[in-house]
Amino acid sequence: MNEITKQQENNLLPPKQQIIDAHKFLLDFLEKFKNSKRGGIHDFMEIALFNMVNSAIKNIDTYLKEGYHDVNATQIMFIFVDACQKTLDGIKRNLDGMPPVYFKR
Repeated sequence: MNEITKQQENNLLPPKQQIIDAHKFLLDFLEKFKNSKRGGIHDFMEIALFNMVNSAIKNIDTYLKEGYHDVNATQIMFIFVDACQKTLDGIKRNLDGMPPVYFKR
């Protein structure tokens, strides 16, 4: 097998492995901040991600409770993306009115 074929196979991981890798990537990223204090930018990022997922799950639960017998997977994805966008829009509005934040040296 040549190197091009090997590389293509590595790029075509199964979705389950992609999810595991994404989770590990986030954990590794957050581990970089182990010496930082609470309330830092890493906390801001974690809370933002949590709020996006929490809002999406709440909205998906509402969608499913309304008695849908044929659940539309595309609609679930739209609900997720919409929840993320609303969370991000709220964050942007709050940041616009905030005074500058500086790193401590």
